[in-house]
Amino acid sequence: MTSSSDTFPFGIADVVELLGLTVRRRLPSSLYLNCPFCGDQRGRLNVNTDKNVWRCNRCGAAGGMLALYARYNCTGNADAYREICEALGRYTPRPRVNDCIGVKPEQNVRATPQEIHQTYSLLLSMLPLTPTHKAHLLSPRRGLTEEQIARFGFKSTPPAFLCRSYAERLRRQGCTLQGVPGFYTDNAGRWTINFGSRTAGILLPAVGMDGLICGMQIRLDIPLRRRDDPPGKSGAKYIWLSSVGKPHGVTSGSPLHFVGEPFAKTVYVTEGLLKADIARCLTGRSFVAVAGVNSLNGLESALRCMAQNGTKLVVEAYDMDKLENEYVASAAEKVQQIARVAGLQSTSLVWNTAYKGIDDWQLALRREEAKEKVA
Repeated sequence: MTSSSDTFPFGIADVVELLGLTVRRRLPSSLYLNCPFCGDQRGRLNVNTDKNVWRCNRCGAAGGMLALYARYNCTGNADAYREICEALGRYTPRPRVNDCIGVKPEQNVRATPQEIHQTYSLLLSMLPLTPTHKAHLLSPRRGLTEEQIARFGFKSTPPAFLCRSYAERLRRQGCTLQGVPGFYTDNAGRWTINFGSRTAGILLPAVGMDGLICGMQIRLDIPLRRRDDPPGKSGAKYIWLSSVGKPHGVTSGSPLHFVGEPFAKTVYVTEGLLKADIARCLTGRSFVAVAGVNSLNGLESALRCMAQNGTKLVVEAYDMDKLENEYVASAAEKVQQIARVAGLQSTSLVWNTAYKGIDDWQLALRREEAKEKVA
């Protein structure tokens, strides 16, 4: 089957290079390769680069460029298309069959907290932190040290074409994949992870009061914009690693993140996992981080648990736009109401409006202290 270059943002030569197949001979419109399917070592697999098709003259295997990738990786054509585009940086969404006919993929029940923690912990141990992401976290904008970065477990999201291999490595090491947010099965029934070029960024582990990793947030390299977003809106900077809507996938649940001492007398509530981690490093205080100003599910039960552990005061520490934005102001007040319902005292923290977040404010104070020491 011939594939037109007008239909696909890549050609079969790109697929051959991506798969790392051995090319025995090159002609103007053909390649002769060793066949990865029958083990031929004499270059009997012919690739027509004009028509984007291939055929092995020994075993008879043949098809288009998606079939070549799909057969090599034991996946389907839809996933082959997506993974090739992700790997080559040429992503162009194509409708999925289930989306067109309104069929919802089967969803999983969430795995146990211990299973989720084990899978995420091992995945993080496998992933690198790219120099670009490391430089961002070490920059004056974030103010973290290498030791702090390692302790929090920040890593870089992997490219899509490596996700199946990571999932398989986790499975072989005894990790549970079913019911872990972000994991799902592809068209060939193989487990993979919901990472891609459009959602590339820094992985931020969300940790519960029990010390277990309960979710993963991604700080996106490029903010995601929706089609109906107004022209001036920058787009979402943070998203949860989730596989909701995918076969055997599961929602992230937008869990709370806790960093600090479980028995702290005073606990601060702020928006954003990374912000809370940085503020913890700068102040030594304990923080509960919500994903969004109104993402308060589970906050009351968490605060009740803290009250039993000895917490007395909850300090709402949302960004300073709460003084101008009614939406944020209402959400900030709701945090205090929830604290009081949980039997705790509550108050609101404000600071110099030149600095939006509590992390920005504390970093500015740290810089001023450094200047005074030099002077």
